Amino acid sequence: MNLRLALRMAWRDWRSGELGLLLAALLVAVGAVTAIGLFVDRLQRALHQESSSFLAADRYISGSQAIPEAFRREAEARGIEFADLMVFPSMVFGAGERSQLVSVKAAGPGYPLRGTLIAGTEPFAGGAPAKAPPPGEIWLDSRLFPALDVTLGDQVEVGLAKLKVSRVLVKEPDRGGSFFDLGPRMLMNLADVPATDVVQPGSRIRYRLLLRGPDAELEALREALPLRPGYRWTGIRQRSARIGRALDRAENFLLLGGLLAVLLAGVAAALSAHRYARRHYDHVAILKTLGATPRQVLSGYLAILAAIGLAGALLGLALGSALHLLILYTLSALIPVGLPPPGPRPLLLGAATGLICALAFAMPALLHLKNISPMRVMRRDLGATSASQWLSYGAAIAGSLFLLIWYSESLALTLWTLGGSLALMPLFGALALLLLRGGRALGMQAGSGFRLALSGLQRRRGTNTAQILIFGLAIMLLLILALLRTSLVDEWRSELPEDAPNHFIMNVTAEQLAPVEALLACIAQPETDFATLRNAEARPCPPAEDAEGRGLLYPMIRGRVAAVNGLDVRMWEAQRPRRASGELSLRSERNLTWTSQLPDKNSVVDGEWWAPEEERPLVSLEDEYAWEFGLQIGDRLAFDVGGQRVEAEIASLRKIDWESLQPNFFIIFSPAALAHFPATYMTSFRLSPERKGFLNLLLAEFPTVTVLEVDAVLEQLKSMLDRVTRAVELVLALVVAAACLVLAASIQAGRDARMAEYALVRTLGGARRLIAGSLAIEFAALGLFSGLVAAAGAELAVALLQWQIFDLKPNWHPWLWLVGPAAGALLILAVGMAGARSLIASPPMLVLRGME
Repeated sequence: MNLRLALRMAWRDWRSGELGLLLAALLVAVGAVTAIGLFVDRLQRALHQESSSFLAADRYISGSQAIPEAFRREAEARGIEFADLMVFPSMVFGAGERSQLVSVKAAGPGYPLRGTLIAGTEPFAGGAPAKAPPPGEIWLDSRLFPALDVTLGDQVEVGLAKLKVSRVLVKEPDRGGSFFDLGPRMLMNLADVPATDVVQPGSRIRYRLLLRGPDAELEALREALPLRPGYRWTGIRQRSARIGRALDRAENFLLLGGLLAVLLAGVAAALSAHRYARRHYDHVAILKTLGATPRQVLSGYLAILAAIGLAGALLGLALGSALHLLILYTLSALIPVGLPPPGPRPLLLGAATGLICALAFAMPALLHLKNISPMRVMRRDLGATSASQWLSYGAAIAGSLFLLIWYSESLALTLWTLGGSLALMPLFGALALLLLRGGRALGMQAGSGFRLALSGLQRRRGTNTAQILIFGLAIMLLLILALLRTSLVDEWRSELPEDAPNHFIMNVTAEQLAPVEALLACIAQPETDFATLRNAEARPCPPAEDAEGRGLLYPMIRGRVAAVNGLDVRMWEAQRPRRASGELSLRSERNLTWTSQLPDKNSVVDGEWWAPEEERPLVSLEDEYAWEFGLQIGDRLAFDVGGQRVEAEIASLRKIDWESLQPNFFIIFSPAALAHFPATYMTSFRLSPERKGFLNLLLAEFPTVTVLEVDAVLEQLKSMLDRVTRAVELVLALVVAAACLVLAASIQAGRDARMAEYALVRTLGGARRLIAGSLAIEFAALGLFSGLVAAAGAELAVALLQWQIFDLKPNWHPWLWLVGPAAGALLILAVGMAGARSLIASPPMLVLRGME
């Protein structure tokens, strides 16, 4: 077949609309993948930028010693922006004799590199974006103004320096990096630190070097710098395990959503190409009777496919880009963050999708045209060979695998998605045949419309089984995303329950224990007003207790391990290599406590918890802490506590929910071991924003007590998780649209057989109403059967993905067996009837003559 003939055939097919269907499928494939790819890429970049604002940078280096100048030079050489910070606790003096222990942050030029610093001109009010204060000035938390009895323009003393209070510190993007970050905050200029004279040997100061730049350069910098043993490199996943897990799971979900869009787009292209190929069996047979060779036939159709593929790729990229902008415009009110520009990868992926859809999905359907026998002109039952069919399936699987791996960059996610879908196909096929047989028995007992519809399902049993598989796969993928979205959102919400503690109180003495507990109990009761709390003797609230009747404040004392099983701790560590890369050693000083009851959010994983009346000195360790240092049940530990030696036997190992915001300890003793030591007490509690003024009452009555506020940090976490949730929901909506396009393509693939059948019914006197009713019943039945198939597949697939990819506990969904079939029936009915309008309206004689 020469080029001129190929072009004439292409023009004829284009005018008849046959090539339009294939081009539309490629446009759907490339456009959907490009649109979702651009949207997801920008959403991922925005989420990473938003999460980085939690650090005020992309990464930071921290340590208890000053950051070496060589680190800054290396960052500058790589084009990475940087800013310096110092954080330290200090007593600050205001008017008269007023003083307060605060967390002081000293910021250098450029702070913050990510996020927004908010400062205002009135305590307990809003503010505006700002940069760090200039030299000679200091900004105070709202709560410090009444505590220090100062106003704007007054001076406060920090160490030996006097600084002017010029603004109210409203919000910092990186609030909450350590316990020293959580108290009342002051923000000053780094240049003023030498004048304070607070940097002395033994000072508890944390240095940070904030960094912002491309991920590749940041990781290269990390490899180049000699960080250990004195410095720590921190990203968002190291800083906040909650956000790290949320981002990992959200990225997997976004990738899975894009993966499914790619897979659905390929299916749509394959269906359209097979329909195009089937409609050209007669054309090829005629060409061969006129002398065309198989090679000429193949080259002619491949030329047509190349032209359509190129046009589909270019137009699909333009369509996808425009569609993604339309999505952004439509959802602008729902997208909580500004989206940065996308990278080139989504466009490359869209172009590759067009190429692979043409080669792997469409070309195999055209390859076997060269094998069509000229005898088909006389015998209509000659079709494709089994070898050609296997080539089509194999090429489609290979193309899908390549495209999905390139898209997701995750072999595990690809194999679980594609492999799981293919593994379920035989089950789907058997279930579809069973449902079709059951539908026939039911339909024969019904009226004429039902009989016509369900008998049609039986006559086209092979085609309808394939359609149920395709419909079921599309619906299953939607159900998978919906179920995973629900699981992820439920998991994120459970990590930050509404009643989570948001304040810590520390340094409570034994004499203050009872009155502090009583005051906290009153503060926790929303009906208690401020005037009632002012009179300590009239407070109606008894001290709070937990479920076991223990006071809510834990004793706390500092100590360190001195020996293990009689061996000096240094020798013990030297003989046992570290199993993990933590910075602290076994001999590091730790917070110790004692209690007779197992603390909340702790569970014993080895050994046994002691009885309340236990008189032996026993100790319980956090399980990972014990594993890292090679400790086990029965080992005897000697501790140095305030210069005194205390020995105890390891009785149990505990797993701790460190993010519960409850007081948690690596090391807990039985009361008999440490109860005779003097200690201070600490706990956590919840305080709503409108009751923050009670903190001033607490600190006025107990000035030596330290209150650490984590509510701002929790709000950042909640905001971040809310944004990740919204991103997940938006991607789910986009994949729903892609699935609807696949359903439409699948319905179009079976359009010819339905057209011929219903044309015959019209010729024999059947009314349009009968045909429309039977079509509605047929599509509803297909959707119902597909929904049942999809529900079964979704349950199995979601359980596997929860277990293997998202690190979630698998669970079952009984409601899915009702929602799946109902949603399938409604969805297929709507899409099917929308595409069948021309079928109902076509004159029967045109159809019988082979025209549309």
